[in-house]
Formats: sequence, structure tokens, C-alpha cells
Amino acid sequence: MNDILKLALIFAGIVVAIRFRVFVGYALLAAGLATALFFRMYFEDIWQGYLDTLLSGRFLRLYIIIVLITFMGRLLREIGYLDRLVNAARALPGGARTAAAVIPALIGLMPMPGGALMSAPLVSGVVHHKEHSPEFMTAVNYWSRHVVEYFWPVYPGIILSAALAGVSVGSISLLQLPMSLVMIPVGIFFFVRKIKGDNGKGGKLIKPSVKVLLAVWPIILTIVLYALFPIDLVWAVAIALVPLISIELPSMVILRKVANEALTWRLLVLVFGIISFQHMLELTGAVESIPAFTSRLGLPAGLVIFAVCFSSGMLTGMVAAFVGLSYPILAAFLYQPEVIPANIFLAYISGYLGMMLSPAHFCLVLSTEYFKADLGRVYRLIGPPLAIVFLVGILVYLAAPAKYFVFFLIYCIL
Repeated sequence: MNDILKLALIFAGIVVAIRFRVFVGYALLAAGLATALFFRMYFEDIWQGYLDTLLSGRFLRLYIIIVLITFMGRLLREIGYLDRLVNAARALPGGARTAAAVIPALIGLMPMPGGALMSAPLVSGVVHHKEHSPEFMTAVNYWSRHVVEYFWPVYPGIILSAALAGVSVGSISLLQLPMSLVMIPVGIFFFVRKIKGDNGKGGKLIKPSVKVLLAVWPIILTIVLYALFPIDLVWAVAIALVPLISIELPSMVILRKVANEALTWRLLVLVFGIISFQHMLELTGAVESIPAFTSRLGLPAGLVIFAVCFSSGMLTGMVAAFVGLSYPILAAFLYQPEVIPANIFLAYISGYLGMMLSPAHFCLVLSTEYFKADLGRVYRLIGPPLAIVFLVGILVYLAAPAKYFVFFLIYCIL
């Protein structure tokens, strides 16, 4: 069976499972096993692959981070911080609309797997459940959380892009900044403006803003620790929890309740399902069949870049992963023997689109799980605005002159 057909069948299976509301963790576990069987891995290798995933630092680190994030979010809710946030946000110009857009973007400044899980309880606190569906709240949280990921220079994907292309991080950030500027009005039109409640009643800015910051200071402390000090994100979150618990002194009843909510079987299966699926794709070499297939077809450079990066983003669900996987394969199109910033721009927006739609994307599945939303309906909400943002990106790409003068000028300035 053709490798591309195998991958298509695997993704069709994931789509069908999601359509029938199968838990995403189970669907991805099954997809990983199907990948191993379709690509004819021996049973011993399959078993060893899953065992290696379970014991790997990659899985353990991600699981611990997500558990700690869940613990912090639940604790902030239990000790009343989220109530303070809601009250402060209502006093901002735009009220709940402003808060729902700004707070996830603030969390997005910290490059962390499943970061939407940290902003989810905050969005839940400012968007009225009775007036909006779980799918809508998931979409609002998910969209706002990823606005900065096109250009924010501390994200691994941006750093890796610059390193592979041999250019400065600042040049990559400036090159892709317009896409974040596009995401903002698109998000306002499709999501923020539809938020109901106390919008427009606020008017003050400084005092409510200070109260908002005080209500999320543990999260800000986490961001500062991670950004300014050479420590792992696990330690940044753990350290931020220490003063929070020391200052607020929650009871053992609250701590046990929060711990039980963070250490759930579903969360463990979900994280393991995502990581094991990605691991099986790597072990079988399934992803490598995509660029080989496109090169055999003799497609134009732009279509090859889109096909490789979009599929890599869909398969991995992570920016750094699709950059690390697809950019070296596409080196001749992107930065060897000369840097072509326009093609780098196209590669990133293509992979970003795939990543945002990927069922293996931590933020998407964790946010959906938090709000108890139907993933299929979430796709229907985020699909059209993502398509618009991507089409604008394509217009920007096509608008550059034959020698990509605009992009090259930006690159030279930096």
C-alpha cells in the first residue's frame, strides 16, 4: 500500500473517531498503533517504542508540566483568584471581550506545551457559560492563545527557523509579524465581538489593569522566571507555586481536591496518546514519505513547500517539530545556497495552518477537554478564520515581486 494512502487512512480514522466523539487520547493511541502496523513494524519494536515513549524525558517532562499547569489553574480558581480576575476584567474598556482576548495572549507569551490549558480557566471566568457553547469558549481561548506564535522571539520554532536559515531571530520575527497583526482583527470579527455579557460597561484602564495583573501574578511570575533565567519550564511553574501556596495557605482539603483534578487518568492517556502517536510517526519514517512523494510529482516550489510543511504541521502538532522536520528537507527552496525569505514565510504559514488544525496539538485537545467541547464543532468554528488568515498570507507571499524584494529588504535591514 502506498505510504501516502496509509497516512490518509490513519487521518481519516482520527476524523471518524472525533466525529463519533471518541476520546481524543484513545483515538491517537489507536492511530499510533495503526501507523506501526501499516508500516510493518515488528511487535517487539512496537512494544519497545511504546515503552521508550513512556519512560522518555520528553513524555515525562510534558506530562509534569501539564499537571503543574492544571494544578495552578485549579488552585487559582479554588482560592478566589479567578473571581478577582473576573471583577477586574469587567471594569476594563470592553469588559469580558477585552479580557477574553488579552488574557490568553498574555499566557501565550510563555512558550509552553498546552499553554491554552492555563488560560482556559481564566477565559471560563470572564465568558458566560450560559450564553456561549463550550465549543465557542474553546475557540476563543485557542485563537487568542496563539496570536503571538508567528513572531514572538522566545518560541523554539522561531529560534530554530533562524538557526537553520542562518539569519537573526529578529529577521524571522519581523518577517512573520504581519500574520499576527492579521490574526487580531480576524479573531475580533469571528469570536471577540460575539462575546455577550457586560461588554462596554468598563471605562477605566489603569486601576483594573493592575487588578488583573495581581489576579494572575503566579502566571506572570512563571513567565518571568522562564524568560529571564536558564531554568526549565517545569521548574518555573513549580517555583511560582511555592509563594502562591505560602502566601494564600490553602487548606489540605483544597490541595487534595486540586491535586486529584490535576492527576487524572484521562489527562495521562491524552498526553501519552499524543506523544506516542508522534513517536510512531518518527519510528516508521512515515513523515519522510511526504516530501519524497511531492518531489516525484514534480510540483512547483510553492506547492512543494506547502505540502511538506502543512502535512508536517498536521502530523506533529508543534511548530518546532514541523520546522525541524520540514525545513532541512526543503533547504534548497528556503536557504541553500541563498536565503529566500519569501519561501521561509510561506513555509511557516503553511506549517502553522497544519499545526493549528492538528488533532495532535496539545493546546487544541487540552482546551477542548477542559471545556468538555465537541472537537468536530470546534473545527467548524476555527476553520473559516484560519483559512482567511492563511489566504491573506498567500496574498502577501504572491504580492512580492519576482525577486522577493520586499522580504529581502526586511532581511537585509536586520
